[in-house]
Amino acid sequence: MTNASGGTGDIQAVQRVGQLLALFTIDRPRLSVAEAAAIVGMNRSTVSRYFGSLVLVGFLERTVEDPTVYVPGPLLVQLGAVAQGQRRVLDLAPPHMRRLSRETGLTVVLSLWGAAGPVVSLVTEIGTSPILVTVRVGALLDLDSAQGKLFLRFAKDQEPTARYLAGLDPVQRRRMETEVAGVGAAGLARAPAPMHMSILAGPVFDDHDIAATIAVVGMPADEPKTVAALHRAAYRITTDMGGAGHWRALMPVGTADAARDSEESEAS
Repeated sequence: MTNASGGTGDIQAVQRVGQLLALFTIDRPRLSVAEAAAIVGMNRSTVSRYFGSLVLVGFLERTVEDPTVYVPGPLLVQLGAVAQGQRRVLDLAPPHMRRLSRETGLTVVLSLWGAAGPVVSLVTEIGTSPILVTVRVGALLDLDSAQGKLFLRFAKDQEPTARYLAGLDPVQRRRMETEVAGVGAAGLARAPAPMHMSILAGPVFDDHDIAATIAVVGMPADEPKTVAALHRAAYRITTDMGGAGHWRALMPVGTADAARDSEESEAS
């Protein structure tokens, strides 16, 4: 066996961590070292070392009443909330995406934040445009994409933004800072696409942060109407996600009212 980074020892350690964390369930939210060792068949001292390391990085924490008993820590809770939020938006977005595709005649793309940038997670191609764009689910988008700029502008955690900008040369950095600031002022981002097409993207918020982006891809027949339809769709999903308060706080003044008024006008 090798102890080099990425070697067999590292893989086994990761597997053991996953095995131990999987012991914590809704029905079993608290575990002692002895209980965990008995379930997985490991030595108690080994489980104790793993649990101690997981406490240091925030995956677990000791209970106040009994320091030998462990519960999920703040980092694990945070990751669970992120996963749950992503699952919710994937469940709630499809009908709004189909409606937006019919209204604009364009391909509609929903992207979530991944480990290194936005990841295409849902695609709707109901649109009736003569040229229909196909976008591959799972594609990783650059941070200077329309969707990437939305995450850079609206995410509460600004560390990825600072890290990305720090890696650019001064000219690129000034350009990106200007474009990201413009995203906040307009409430959407745009980027060119092949064959003189364009990408228009808007943010979707939940009750905590930006949850996703929704974009239309193609050649808008009427760009102002396309922008209005995109804002309506983003606002509808945001409302379903409980993020209307964030929309009003972060988006340009009047976008929520315009989306709501348009919705009421369609219903009347």
